[in-house]
Amino acid sequence: MTSGMRRGGGSAATSSFPLEREAPPQWRPPPDAFLGVYYIETSNELPRIAEFIALEESAGSWSGEGSPTELYARSVAVVHDVHIMAPGKGYAAIAFPTANLPGKGSLFPALWLYLTAGPLFERPFADIVRLADVVLPDEVLAEFRGPRFGIEGTRRTLRKNADSLLLGTIVKPGAGLTPPEVANRCDATGRGGIDLIKDDEKMNNPSYCPLHDRVDAVVSMLRRVEDETGHRVIYCPHVTGRPDEMLPAARQAVRAGANGLMINVFATGLAALQVLSEDEDTAVPIYVHSGGRSALTRGPGSGIDFTVFAKFVRLLGGDYLDIYAQGGYLFSGSLVEARRHAAVLRDPWGSIAAVLPACSGGLNVLNIGANYDAFGHDILPMAGSAILGHPLGAAAGVMALRQASECHFRGIPLEDCSRQYPELAAALKESTESTRSTGSSESAPKPT
Repeated sequence: MTSGMRRGGGSAATSSFPLEREAPPQWRPPPDAFLGVYYIETSNELPRIAEFIALEESAGSWSGEGSPTELYARSVAVVHDVHIMAPGKGYAAIAFPTANLPGKGSLFPALWLYLTAGPLFERPFADIVRLADVVLPDEVLAEFRGPRFGIEGTRRTLRKNADSLLLGTIVKPGAGLTPPEVANRCDATGRGGIDLIKDDEKMNNPSYCPLHDRVDAVVSMLRRVEDETGHRVIYCPHVTGRPDEMLPAARQAVRAGANGLMINVFATGLAALQVLSEDEDTAVPIYVHSGGRSALTRGPGSGIDFTVFAKFVRLLGGDYLDIYAQGGYLFSGSLVEARRHAAVLRDPWGSIAAVLPACSGGLNVLNIGANYDAFGHDILPMAGSAILGHPLGAAAGVMALRQASECHFRGIPLEDCSRQYPELAAALKESTESTRSTGSSESAPKPT
């Protein structure tokens, strides 16, 4: 710690860090550097804290004999800019030299280590330090391929028009099913018109439902659905294990006919996503399950914003990522925050394709329209219980969500529309009664 710097600033207990705060400025990196953008709260001078982060998160203090060398001087990060929002509160943009990145191989681990793995979260030099954004220069961005499929590639795979609405489901329950039971659920939802099916994250390939047997059973059913109806479905089985186990397992699943994959990057590591997305034997869309991310991103103090996590998922090749459903039961943040998250996934970013945001967690016929209002039609609404628990069966559950979506875009109230569609009528009754009994998804927020 630099001399004279007070430990922590002494006001952590009364910090007013908001869950929703002013977005950071849109800085551009200087030549030969990438930016880490940090939100800081301190009773010290904010520019001084920024200088400390720049030094300690890059090369650290010079420790050799004599004067620092020119190479060392070029290797130390510098403060690019500081944006003060209030005394002791604001953003600092730190410029890290790209020359410190590896000369070959993946750049991701080095980027992550420079941004997060110095003393940033360990030493009490400020009350709050939060990695709010990362800004990469074109030469670094060009080192990443990003999603193979994304929004446009998914529609091409499914033979869908650019304005078509996509729907997905999660196999429920998450555990305790045999391969034939999983396949039967996939068959029913496929015949109802579902576009994408993924395993639940708790489906971890137990001995009673191993990966290969499950994929074989599901693929057999979905190929029959396509042969008989012409409707194609993407199936993303959950791939688990150590990094050295995951790639062979994923290849096996794809050889067995899986036309998608799912991983949870908090269990496998973000680097595992890049391995799967760039392997030519696993050239299928990848659903990135992000359960566990709230432990990193949700807290009101030090941590890492979802923006950073989402950018790395996009860089490393994820095709689908949850931003959680508006009006559902998962913590999705404010509408402003959620729209920022969707923009990170979809806005133009060099040659990196857009990620299709998935909206899940209590999605049903009552709130699906609010998600289209919030994010537009380029989303993947994901429903589990609302489909598989439909009173008329899983196929009817898919149809009900499709009907609710179409009625929303036609501007017809759900109750009026339900008189025409028995599937929607049953779902509307079920969802309304469930809302009254549980208190969840009571009302979908109205976007502004």
